[in-house]
Amino acid sequence: MLELQRRAFAEEGRRSGSNEIPPLIEALSSIAEHIASQTALVATEDGRIIGAIRGMVSGAACTIRALVVEPAHQGRGIGSVLLKALEDSLPNVARFDLTTNTVMEGNVPFYERHGYRVTELTRYSEGVTLAQMSKAVGRDA
Repeated sequence: MLELQRRAFAEEGRRSGSNEIPPLIEALSSIAEHIASQTALVATEDGRIIGAIRGMVSGAACTIRALVVEPAHQGRGIGSVLLKALEDSLPNVARFDLTTNTVMEGNVPFYERHGYRVTELTRYSEGVTLAQMSKAVGRDA
């Protein structure tokens, strides 16, 4: 999952002007901890992981971490399937939150198509603005 994450975020790092963005510097131990204690889902093809997503639940909210798809497989709906699978796997969650980099112009529209809305924009650095997004689900939505 770590190597896939690094490949998937390489273009974002290039566009951001830094390879020091969180998904590119995340430690293997952090991902292993998420897999062991939280929800981690993968998409595979011919026994190889081509997509992954992690959800970190705290109370009634889930923070989505690192929805990634192998660059050669992007645009085939794998990210949409993983996002829905994560949401469906956590029926007691009332809200899903995430942060995405607007330097990747398709990110915000992708999540908006799945019901997420921008709640805040934060300037991270010169040329990099992060969009915090949220989606309410369940009975209280």
